[in-house]
Formats: sequence, structure tokens, C-alpha cells
Amino acid sequence: MNKKLSTGIQVALGFLLGIVLNAVVWAGPTVIGVLPWNHGSGPIRLDPVSFYGLIFIGVSQLIWQVPVILILRRKQHKGLALGVILAASLTALLNATCWGLMWSGKIKIGG
Repeated sequence: MNKKLSTGIQVALGFLLGIVLNAVVWAGPTVIGVLPWNHGSGPIRLDPVSFYGLIFIGVSQLIWQVPVILILRRKQHKGLALGVILAASLTALLNATCWGLMWSGKIKIGG
């Protein structure tokens, strides 16, 4: 197989790995954190771990992203590591955009 093609496939698989890990690591605990705290009607409440995980989402993403990247690089999967880095970068850009819009008053959460 062509080396450039195999590297491109590895980067794409790494990007998908990063997206899936984003969904599992972020959405899983958030959904689990919402369930026990919501009884009946009223506003949705989060448990404290999920709440601070959402507030400091950039830091909580780095908690899993850095070790995954280091492990992939140590095992000589540099294409996969690059894909995870791209997914992490996209996450950081989207996170910064959302915070910027929220602080500018363009969007409001909960009201």
C-alpha cells in the first residue's frame, strides 16, 4: 500500500478515535450525572463532578487527551496520535467559540 495513503488512513482513524473518546468521556458522565439529581419536574440539575466537568471542559478534555496521545506515540502510532491531536484541537476551537459567544451575550444558557 502507498505510504501516504496508509498514513492518511491512520490520521483519519485517529481523528475518529478522538471524536469517539470525546463523546464517551464527556457525554457519558454528564448523562449519568444528570439522572440521579433530577426528581420530577423543574430545572435539570447536574451532580457537582459533571457540573465542574462542563464548566472546565477544556481541562477535563486534557485529562484524557494527553495520556492517549503519549501512549500512541510511545507505541509508534504517530498517525493515530496526529488524528487524536486534530480532534483535540477541533474540540478546543469549538469550546473557545462557545465560551466566547456566551460571554459576549450572543447566546444565553437557561434563560
